[in-house]
Amino acid sequence: MDAAHYLALITDAFSKWEKLQRDHESIEAEMMKLEQLIAATANMLPDDTKGVVMLRMTTLQELFRLRDVGLTDAIRAILRAEAGNWLTVTNVRDRLISMGFNFSDYSTNPLASVSTTLRRMKPEEVETTTVDGGVAAYRWKQSSPAEKAQAKMAILSKKSNAFYGEPSPLTKASSDAIEEALKAPFRKK
Repeated sequence: MDAAHYLALITDAFSKWEKLQRDHESIEAEMMKLEQLIAATANMLPDDTKGVVMLRMTTLQELFRLRDVGLTDAIRAILRAEAGNWLTVTNVRDRLISMGFNFSDYSTNPLASVSTTLRRMKPEEVETTTVDGGVAAYRWKQSSPAEKAQAKMAILSKKSNAFYGEPSPLTKASSDAIEEALKAPFRKK
């Protein structure tokens, strides 16, 4: 191949990249419109049902935002979403990788980075124990009723393998439970 052929490949790649960028912007605009619709419509619901809807939206927003945050914040969000469940360093690392967390800026391997970050987290935030013959495990400390409710909602709305693409059996149950909660106030008694 000569330089002209490589230049043609690069030009074609730039064209595709620019189209994807435009598509990305269009998708983000549509997502923002849907978020506004959900929030506005939720305002018409009774407070307890509205709270469930808004909590689910907030949880989903946080999960999608994780791809653009630092390691400590991403780990916190994973532990919060898995509140009550013990996660090993490997579990946390696998969830981060599956959701697309970018480890390229870290000089050590992902497992070492996650391990160090978990060990440095505040004891007020994270509990530790040992499982499976001495392996360290961590879980988020739930300190307030609001955090407990948020954690329960996160568990209901998560996807299998820690929310990254493959719907789990919980997804259908979660959707059914939310739909039921939304319909309950309007049933004839």
